[in-house]
Amino acid sequence: MLNCDWAKSLTRYDCQTLTGLDGLPCLEIGTPFSMPDGAAINIYITQAGESHIKVSDNADTLFHFGGLGLDVWQAARLNSLRDLLSRNKMQLGPKGEAFILAGSAHAANGFALAVTGLLALSSWAGDQLRIEAQPADIVAEIEPYVIARNPTAEFKRHPKVRGASSSEHMFDLRHGNDLIDIIAPDARSTGSAMRKAGDVQNGPFSDHLSPLIIVDDRLDAEKAMNEIGILGSVVRAMPASRLMQLAH
Repeated sequence: MLNCDWAKSLTRYDCQTLTGLDGLPCLEIGTPFSMPDGAAINIYITQAGESHIKVSDNADTLFHFGGLGLDVWQAARLNSLRDLLSRNKMQLGPKGEAFILAGSAHAANGFALAVTGLLALSSWAGDQLRIEAQPADIVAEIEPYVIARNPTAEFKRHPKVRGASSSEHMFDLRHGNDLIDIIAPDARSTGSAMRKAGDVQNGPFSDHLSPLIIVDDRLDAEKAMNEIGILGSVVRAMPASRLMQLAH
């Protein structure tokens, strides 16, 4: 089961097949995310028994933090990191491996949670080291949760559709029949999304596809809900937190 074709049901991040120390296949997923110093965040997927997979960082994260000068092995810090990971159903192994076990039928959910958990670790380290955080790639962060809604549905990045005005519009993602934009909770993004959705919905070219706007509410839920209320007069809209909660 573990091969990069199968992994397309979890992610469209880069994938390569490796051989683990036990001689069994291991998938290395290269994410678009990085640690506070710019080092890449990779995720590893291995089989865990007949009906589960393990999604982990292969202990890379904590050992990398140590190389940056953080003593992550202090008991208080380990407890803080365990608590941080547990919010995304992840665990911290005795050798520093951050991982989640997921049933094969829920592998996409497990992968999405692992992405969020490792990003939380990276954010924690950045705070400890007082490194200024880079702007979040909200589309890349939410993408695994979109796929997890239905891992077998058609998925495409940057789909293009003509609207009633004959203008061509690009969305962030297509998943099934949904044309998805993932936006920040601000008036400019809301206005742009409403104009695009209205043009597409009133045109004959969408081929039964329907716009869906996902608003990032993780930092300012009240503002996001205000923008969702405005969007709702024209197009389907939902908060990112609701989508992410489906994976828990």
